[in-house]
Amino acid sequence: MSTERTRHPQPGRHSGRSSRGLRGLLPLVLACCALSGCANFWDDVTSREFHFKDRFKRQPDPLWVIQNSPDGDQRERALRKLREPSQHGGSPQDQETVVQMLMWRAEHDPQPLCRLAAIQTLRDFRDPRVVQGLTRAYFAPFPNFNPETVTVIRCAALEALGATGNPEAINHLVLVLRQPRSEDNNVSKRQTMDERITAARALGHFKKPQATDALVGVLRGERDIALRDRAAESLQGITNKELPPDAQQWSDFLQTPAGKEAIVSQPTFTDKAIRLISFSKP
Repeated sequence: MSTERTRHPQPGRHSGRSSRGLRGLLPLVLACCALSGCANFWDDVTSREFHFKDRFKRQPDPLWVIQNSPDGDQRERALRKLREPSQHGGSPQDQETVVQMLMWRAEHDPQPLCRLAAIQTLRDFRDPRVVQGLTRAYFAPFPNFNPETVTVIRCAALEALGATGNPEAINHLVLVLRQPRSEDNNVSKRQTMDERITAARALGHFKKPQATDALVGVLRGERDIALRDRAAESLQGITNKELPPDAQQWSDFLQTPAGKEAIVSQPTFTDKAIRLISFSKP
């Protein structure tokens, strides 16, 4: 009489059904990475509120998330997804809603990463109100933010002001560039210098006398090597002229016909907007 021997799975090994289940799940995980981006996928997986089945639900509208979600990570991702309606076939009402939403978040959101996301999204907008919004984001109160975080946000606002290409941003950038050296402590001195260096870099976007005059002024009166080098690099980018960080050489060159031509050759912000509108017409 034969007896049947019952086989029990060995500890530490998966049954065939479990292995097949995992093999069947792997393509699904990879598909999620391909469709939504591996970075965003793993950000979601590591989120405290992650549920795997939520990956297959229809994602909520970013504006709804920004207005209603208490989760700062979700708001940050939604803020980065926004695009300017006027550049993508949206209505004037859509434009108003999105611009006002981003400007408010850049100035008031309680989460630093959300403010940073709103600022970095606004840098690609062509709406003339963006300059005002970014300037207000720079001067906004920062309750409970540590000084290093404040510097990061302010430098992001300055960099975004330069990226807009709107000459109305020049006055604020020059104001920051010319701010006096902080005498409080080494941390404050470094933070102030970081902002001034960022402002010098941002002014390199503008072929305007106000920008070049401020940059030459840095070479004439500033001792900090990093700031002087950044000012010279911006002047080189504006004029396509290779000169050392010497105020007199730059001042002399900018008075020549070639120097004057280099400054006035940039289209104005209004010209760019008109050209964009004309290209978008059917």
